[in-house]
Amino acid sequence: MKNKKLLPVVLFLTILTLFVQIVSANVGLIVFAQEDDTPILQDSGLTTELVSASLKDPTSMTFIGPNDILVTEKNTGTVQRVINGKIMDEPLLDVNVNGEDERGLLGITASKNSTTGKNYVFLYYTEAEPGTRVGEEEADDDDGSEEQTSNGDGSQPIGNRLYRYELSENGSKLVNPKLLLDLPYLPGPAHNGGAITIGPDNNVYLAVGEMTPTSYGQGDYRFKVQNYEDGREPDGRAGILRISQDGDTVQGIIGNNYPENIYYAYGIRNSFGIAFDPLTQKLWDTENGPSFGDEINLVEPGFNSGWAKVLGIWKVEEVINDEGDREILKGEAIPANIGNRLFSFNGSGRYSSPELSWDQTIAPTSVAFLNSSKLGTQYENDIFVGTAKNVLLHFDLDGKDRSALFLNGSLADKVADSTDELVDATFAENLGIITDLEVGPDGNLYVLTGVREAEGKIYRIVPSIT
Repeated sequence: MKNKKLLPVVLFLTILTLFVQIVSANVGLIVFAQEDDTPILQDSGLTTELVSASLKDPTSMTFIGPNDILVTEKNTGTVQRVINGKIMDEPLLDVNVNGEDERGLLGITASKNSTTGKNYVFLYYTEAEPGTRVGEEEADDDDGSEEQTSNGDGSQPIGNRLYRYELSENGSKLVNPKLLLDLPYLPGPAHNGGAITIGPDNNVYLAVGEMTPTSYGQGDYRFKVQNYEDGREPDGRAGILRISQDGDTVQGIIGNNYPENIYYAYGIRNSFGIAFDPLTQKLWDTENGPSFGDEINLVEPGFNSGWAKVLGIWKVEEVINDEGDREILKGEAIPANIGNRLFSFNGSGRYSSPELSWDQTIAPTSVAFLNSSKLGTQYENDIFVGTAKNVLLHFDLDGKDRSALFLNGSLADKVADSTDELVDATFAENLGIITDLEVGPDGNLYVLTGVREAEGKIYRIVPSIT
């Protein structure tokens, strides 16, 4: 009788053991699935397709036709052409760049001239002189600071430059370079920016960072466009610049003399993403803080983003450590009248607080508006934001004037205090470091990923086949 009573217990324990083993195995499979490089979309009605791979440190892309994409490679200085997912045997262009840190071949956009019919391609890169390689002869700048050499295919940098090229008639090369902007690159090597777009006014917009100084021993790099009252005059850094496709100035906003008259916005620490809302034709950007203060901003003409006095909703505290390096710390919350305390270029510049900021950095990169219903009307004309933290975000815009992100719950205060607050805004994960987002001629969303990783890839997000 005792053995019969024990039988159910033994059977139960046996089944329980098998169940635990099965669950453990399944958990292991789940973990494995999340650790591979397969993108994960939150919408089961959508899927990703791998368009192309084997790119080297890709930074940006632009379409010149259906299934016809140009991609910049940061450290090699090459522009690759990808047709129907295949990388052409020879690059369209190979320029000499300095690839130190965030320098290199950084931005690209294209436009077809309605008068000449020519295909223009605009490139922003840290140009370098050929000849001197890493570890060879180094030069000193006028202010006594030592220049940094390249880890790319170039040598000493000579400038961050915006060029206009033309696509050759047979489409095999970029030719006839025209220098549109010759911009600073010191002290660097970080915060060069690089995002380029063509605005609804047919002008070229370029985001340029502050060329961050890490040490005050690198010279005087305090500028009025960084909100230093006694700073140096603008020189093209720390702003979103606007010029015509021929390189002419358009209309000054914060000033009438060059280079003040090419600033559309200023007070920008660094930006990897700018895009125009297709409905309102207003500009938006993403901006990077150090360990806090990442931002998404609505950028009106003359916008002052607040750097180097404000990041996110916090004051910036600058501290010099024992090594003489500058550290950026989060100070107290900014007062309501902070705009009155920032440099305004005689009232021409206007500060406005971010539409979303992060307490802990997520490193937002590219920004794009899905001006298509291809992925569903629920996403049409919404804003998508890439990040360097393996996440692609999606937001609706609020109100008839679309001047704010639609944020509710814990994000209603316009501050993401933790990654947990971004669950509802997460559109996709497991994409790697996203460097560019583009809506293709087919209406689908394309994602460029892989800088600083083993392999760069282009993904296409499309409706699932049911």
